[in-house]
Amino acid sequence: MLRIVDGRNGEPVELDPGRRTPLRVLAHTGDVGGTAALRVLLVADVLARTAETYGGQALVAVVGPADPALDAAAAALGIRPREARCDTEHEVEEALAGPARVHVAPAGTDTGGPRLDVGPAHPDEVAAPGPAVRLALLRLDRRAPAELTPRAVEAAEDGLRHWRGAVARWAQSPSKAMCAEYVERLEAALRADLDTAACLAALDRLEEETALPDGSRFETFARADRVLALELTGEVGGVRS
Repeated sequence: MLRIVDGRNGEPVELDPGRRTPLRVLAHTGDVGGTAALRVLLVADVLARTAETYGGQALVAVVGPADPALDAAAAALGIRPREARCDTEHEVEEALAGPARVHVAPAGTDTGGPRLDVGPAHPDEVAAPGPAVRLALLRLDRRAPAELTPRAVEAAEDGLRHWRGAVARWAQSPSKAMCAEYVERLEAALRADLDTAACLAALDRLEEETALPDGSRFETFARADRVLALELTGEVGGVRS
């Protein structure tokens, strides 16, 4: 099960990841714009990827005005296209062939079901959205304000470059089973209120576990990237010993 804290009342809610019927997710972008709306879409994307990675399926719809610039920025962040865009929440049930089970929205949004709160983000527009911006946002508690300063994005770019290089080097070693301890940590972080910051912190620690076989670290990072979508294996094959 996936467990979230309902932003409406602070109570825990268990969500079936969609093994029998799809987990229907509704992302609310209508009351915000720019980077804040992009962050809502990112959280919905991670939720859907988490459900699918752990044995289920998810459908995502968006309620809010059409925004080609937002769509382009979302694609640059690796956010997959949603199943539908609705002008009102009333259209969602038809679009998703059922009611939304969970809503992803800014705190205080009036929703008809459990709500994953998403904090504000600044500046309103990011000059060059991409995987580094995705990483910078995922490093934060989803409810906390996000300040995407040029320095913060540059630090994320450096970190992403470092990880991709490490993963490419590990890929040259014989494949080994994923590290069960870290797989458990990663899964627990994602299942418990979609804690991407804890997930990334676990990967930081895993990188430092030099006693583990490189092949094991590679497989574990690759598994985590099914949810994080940071293109961590993007340089595999490009590194030579």
